[in-house]
Order: sequence, then C-alpha cells, then structure tokens
Amino acid sequence: MNPQQHMRDIVHRIWSKLQALPQAGALEIGAFAVLLLFVAAFLFLVVISCTSCCSAKAQKPPKSPQRPDPRSAASLTPGAQPA
Repeated sequence: MNPQQHMRDIVHRIWSKLQALPQAGALEIGAFAVLLLFVAAFLFLVVISCTSCCSAKAQKPPKSPQRPDPRSAASLTPGAQPA
C-alpha cells in the first residue's frame, strides 16, 4: 500500500467517524471534543512560537564584529612566554 492510499484510508475512516458523530453517545462526543481541543491548542502554540521567534529575529540589531582580546591573542602566538 503506497503512502497516498494509506492517507486516503485514514481520511476516509476519520470522515466516517465524523458522519456518525450526531448519533454518538455522550462519551464519544466528549472524547472527540477533548481530542479536538488538544489539536487546536497544539496548533495555536506552534503558531505563537513561530511568530514570536520570527519577530524576535527581525527586531534584533545585527551583531557588531568583536575584536579579539590582546591578552588571549598573545597566548596563541607561537613562541610566546606565559606571564
């Protein structure tokens, strides 16, 4: 079974469950509502985190190049004597 057929099968099963929801009992409706709420909350949090991350990157000023510390540069030169 190829992935496209597998996805169609899953969507068909979900669609048949949704069509049977008006005749479902209270427990099934409650479980569906909790599942739907969880998915909605997850998608909401993903959207919030993506927008806050992108806006934080857009507001950051570019980093200025930093000059190396002369004391650390002296220790990297060959033949340098430790102080």
